[in-house]
Amino acid sequence: MEPERPAPVARLLRERAALDRAYSPGHHGRWSASRRAAIVDACLRELFAAAEPPAGVVLVALGGYGRSELAPCSDVDLLLLHEGREPEAVARVAERLLYPLWDAGLRLGHAVRTPDECLALAAERLDAATAMLDGRALAGDVERWERTHAALRSRLAAGTDSFAERLLADAEARAERFGHVGHLLEPDLKEGAGGLRDVHALGWLAAVLGGERDLGVLRARGLLRAAEAAALEAAHELLLRVRSALHLETGRAADRLHLEQQPQVARWLGFADEPDLPAVDALMRRVFEHARQVEHVHRSVLSRLLRGGVTPRIEPSSEGVLRALVEVARVDGVPSAETLDAIEAADVPEGVEWTEGVREAFLGLLAEGEAGVRMLEVLDRSDLLTRYVPEWRLVRCRPQRDPYHRYPVDVHLLRAVAETVRLLEDPGEDPVAAEAVAAVGAEARPGLLLGALLHDIGKVGRGGHVAVGRELAEGILTRMGVPAQVGELARFLVAEHLLLSDTATRRDLGDEDLLLGVAARVGSPERLAALYLLTAADAAATGPAAWTPWRAALVRELLAKVQRALERGEAGPETARVLAEREAAVRALLVNLPSAELERFLARLPRRYLLAVPPGRVAEHHRLLASPLGAAEVRT
Repeated sequence: MEPERPAPVARLLRERAALDRAYSPGHHGRWSASRRAAIVDACLRELFAAAEPPAGVVLVALGGYGRSELAPCSDVDLLLLHEGREPEAVARVAERLLYPLWDAGLRLGHAVRTPDECLALAAERLDAATAMLDGRALAGDVERWERTHAALRSRLAAGTDSFAERLLADAEARAERFGHVGHLLEPDLKEGAGGLRDVHALGWLAAVLGGERDLGVLRARGLLRAAEAAALEAAHELLLRVRSALHLETGRAADRLHLEQQPQVARWLGFADEPDLPAVDALMRRVFEHARQVEHVHRSVLSRLLRGGVTPRIEPSSEGVLRALVEVARVDGVPSAETLDAIEAADVPEGVEWTEGVREAFLGLLAEGEAGVRMLEVLDRSDLLTRYVPEWRLVRCRPQRDPYHRYPVDVHLLRAVAETVRLLEDPGEDPVAAEAVAAVGAEARPGLLLGALLHDIGKVGRGGHVAVGRELAEGILTRMGVPAQVGELARFLVAEHLLLSDTATRRDLGDEDLLLGVAARVGSPERLAALYLLTAADAAATGPAAWTPWRAALVRELLAKVQRALERGEAGPETARVLAEREAAVRALLVNLPSAELERFLARLPRRYLLAVPPGRVAEHHRLLASPLGAAEVRT
């Protein structure tokens, strides 16, 4: 028989269970978290009073509980602050307070410290300092806590830059350990970059700067824009709702949203399947969107405080916005709040007209690599990138559910651009990449970068992504009005970006006819070099499993053999043209065949055979092989 619980504890369990039932599991956001904390407050105050604490002791809520933000299975973190005179009496209070809660199954974190011990620990450990910044007195000697809290804020404020540097270093360490919530298919909603911890960090900074966890403090100091504050509020609510639903789904304090939990959480939050986007992907897209905003705002606020923002002169036009961002990228800076306000207020219409100036500025951003990619992300978060490239909306925050890709489609494309620029600037210890860089002339680099940006643009949830990508890229490049040579290379790379990796890992590299076919499709040494650089950059932007030593060695072997075929003149643009014409003629003659069967037949044909035998004979040979008599002859 279950032992009888103290009345405050029994009431806590009843009211908490009622709260969990009062809302659908997907709607336990900030109000619900605050109400849950208030239920715990009432219980703890009664238990504290019944424990008969000596004078000078105060019960303090810490961390998320101190913020009045308790998810369904979150820990309840407590501090008993005392003056140090009666340690035995304080220990008895702790026992009387905590044991009934432990017996009831609550997850508790607790500490018993003096004010001096609190301040010493805060100086050593950031997590202790931030937990106490969130502290809230529940009962007892409230003034003692208020003095301790004020002393803590005062010490941290005396070294504001140092505190901000500690927050920044902590964010980088968490990103390294837990990854980015805006990228990962199984994100850590609390500790990952762009997660709830980054939201809380800005509250801690506000508390140090102004005494209260109020984002208005950051706005008043010019560190936070109104639009950014609104984005943080929306992200905070969504991420907390998802985390609370995850707690209710798992029955524990889970922070990582695993694949098997996502369908139920998506249903609880009201997402439904759409023709090109399943409900589970819609959920993750929303999580990605909000987490990226959090990560951007967190990084921007700390950077503005520590290093100041860059404020270039901005012409309020489509071209002026891009040129301003190029200036920021060239100094590897962060746009100031004034710059972002001006960018969002600029006259950038839907369906930008791609003048020569707009095109040059856009290509200039791509050429800046990592810093340029960050500025494209600024455009994206301001809802301006889709005005330049409307097709971007189709891949924005779209998850990729395969064992190789670690990023959503849009992030993967931007990472591919950054990796391509990195290879162009420093191929490192890859001698093949160094030769490829030398073979890709300066005039070809814009085509290579556009190919990197658009190579997976066809991953929009319908059909094969290469075929869809060719169509979408054609529209984008035509609108941009790029020079013919640039457009031809970009189109080639979008159409053939899988050629080297797929051929190298799936086909016999000793097959001379296979090599002739690949060489004919490539057409020139410069195209081959560009394709290798994109292949390497694509793999680096995909994940560790995409560019293993084995895979890299096979691709390089294929590259060398195809390069020899091109240098010997065995294949080139003319060969590719003839092969394309012959294949088209065979397709026309066998038009009644199922498409998949026809493509398998063409793929198996030796290239030399296709070059030597007229299309009519090729079609006749297929009919002969497909007939029962022909099939019997083949078997014998």
